[in-house]
Amino acid sequence: MHSDGSLYGTERKRFSIEIAREVLQSIHSNSYRQQLKGAMRSKNRHSLFLITVLLVWICFPALLRGATSPVHLPVSLDYSFIRSVFVNQVFTQPGERAMPLNAGNGCARIELWQPAVGPDKNLLKLASNIKVSAGLPLGNTCVKMGEWEGYIELLQRIFLDEKSMQLGFETVDFRAFNQQRQRTSVDRLISDMIRTYLNPHLNQVRLDLAKPVSGIQTIVPLFFADQERSRVTSCVGTLKPSRLNIGANAIELDLTMDMDSAAAPPGSGRAPLPQPEITRLVRAWEDWDAFAVHQIGAIMGQLVTEEERDGILETLLGTRHDFVEAFAQGLLDPSLLGRQFTQTWQALSPILKKHLTTGPTRSLLNYLTFFIASDILAAIDRTGSTTGLNVNRDALLRLARLLSPTDAEPTLSYSYAVQPDLRNFLGLGAALNESGPAFDSFEIELPEETKTGMLPGSRKSWSSFLLPLAYAANQPSDKTQSIQQWVMPKGDINPYLNRLKVALDQAALQVIAKSKLEPSYQPFYRQMVLATAWQETCWRQFVRSGSTVRCIVSYNQTSVGVMQINERVWRGIYRPESLRWDANYNMRAGCEVLDTYLRKYALKRQAGRELDHDTLARTLYAMYNGGPGQFQKFLTRNKNKSFSKIDQLFWEKWQWASTNQMDKISICLIGR
Repeated sequence: MHSDGSLYGTERKRFSIEIAREVLQSIHSNSYRQQLKGAMRSKNRHSLFLITVLLVWICFPALLRGATSPVHLPVSLDYSFIRSVFVNQVFTQPGERAMPLNAGNGCARIELWQPAVGPDKNLLKLASNIKVSAGLPLGNTCVKMGEWEGYIELLQRIFLDEKSMQLGFETVDFRAFNQQRQRTSVDRLISDMIRTYLNPHLNQVRLDLAKPVSGIQTIVPLFFADQERSRVTSCVGTLKPSRLNIGANAIELDLTMDMDSAAAPPGSGRAPLPQPEITRLVRAWEDWDAFAVHQIGAIMGQLVTEEERDGILETLLGTRHDFVEAFAQGLLDPSLLGRQFTQTWQALSPILKKHLTTGPTRSLLNYLTFFIASDILAAIDRTGSTTGLNVNRDALLRLARLLSPTDAEPTLSYSYAVQPDLRNFLGLGAALNESGPAFDSFEIELPEETKTGMLPGSRKSWSSFLLPLAYAANQPSDKTQSIQQWVMPKGDINPYLNRLKVALDQAALQVIAKSKLEPSYQPFYRQMVLATAWQETCWRQFVRSGSTVRCIVSYNQTSVGVMQINERVWRGIYRPESLRWDANYNMRAGCEVLDTYLRKYALKRQAGRELDHDTLARTLYAMYNGGPGQFQKFLTRNKNKSFSKIDQLFWEKWQWASTNQMDKISICLIGR
């Protein structure tokens, strides 16, 4: 590294300046003029070119290697984080107690407990309960000389040692209070004991930033392509702490880094990606999605507010919906992962920084490394000086280790299994009952009953080429019957429709019984369930072709069943096998999704501008179809009267459902 103030870098600069001075002096010499004339006469322009390049390289090296400019990265060290530093280094006794002095079996003793940290103008304030015993041990006896118990505020100056990259604390004064927190004074003996023993003890506290900086310099380059890694390594090699400031909510530390300001080379236009590259991107995104869940897992068990949980859920669902849409439309490209990394970090970082501030020093330093590394990655991505983040499994694993409370290696497994702890954390409650029929495949062999037949126009599932057929005969008869009752018959469909309508309404009522939905919105919600299932699948869970029964699958092969639950979007929340083959499970899941979007987002965001039920229904369905981010997008479409095709189709179903014209459902089933 040549720009970090090292001896080598300093000597090279001095050498360059001396050489440049000599070259500039030689330019004005007669000998140089004669050589220049000779070079021109002999057409020896090559020599002249080399001399010129050498001069430019010495005097203006930035022109050749790309100019750099300092990038300032503000790092907030919350006071809860600083408190944890003191707890780990000073208040190490059980119950977060400190004992900087304990002589003569307690004859001379200083004890502190229940520390609090905050700002006091341009100083740090460390407050604590305190008890001081002043005594002189004589043999086995203690001659008492004074005692005080109360509350103390120690005022500290924070300083930064840029060379060692350490944050230090120097106690400059203290204020004494009685046990009722009223200002008081202490006698000179007690005061001298505090200044002699307590202040130096506190002055030993250090926050070592060298380890986080070193970790950052190792991890950050892993997020860039091979051709850019060397340049990024050079940039983060200049990372160093500079200024600090006592803020209202945190100590504001300014990190600086010399960033190459050269813009990334322009792309050659978007060309269709080959299938191997698409497969690689899908796997990389799955690793990224697993990493996002890993971040959420780091704060499970913390006292996270409902608003924070809702924000986390919105971020998770938003990234998943965006991926599904990009993949379905053939717009998947490497930049998507980088954008999602940056956007997700922007959304989650305040929550993570707020709650990951307890634990041993090792964890605190790891968390600090994680925070700063993520900030730097987002900052570099925003500069546009690279082709974007190369989000890959190895880099994500290195970053994920910093969030692991133990030395256990994170797996970043992309599993579709239900994660009960994730459901509970996101406010979705206990997992749904999974006792109904479930198969890994999308098709099963199920013999036709006497009065059932094949739906006109039913087609063979795409999955039959990938997955073997499952056989319902191997399932208990009650589960087979459970599937059979949701296969629409070829003849009279009214009993089927009545049965499904009742099941949808029962699922809605079950969700209402456990949710906090306002009673005034419950009738609206029940109508919304019927209209949504109508638009999604025309009230169908399965279709039959001969003896083969297939669960309804969306055009992009990701959403299944009567409520069209997207398996990728709701990964870890619902069991795919049950979504496909247990109609009641699928209906209950869809009702939960609608309830979640209605309570957590739609009703809260309409505060102050209450929407009529028609607009609310259309907005809610847009969210059901595309995630919470669709709330404002639909309202914009509604304002401009520029509705999408799906907006218009749902509007039709909603009008019929809300006016009890349920007989019209036969139009999408049998054409009349």
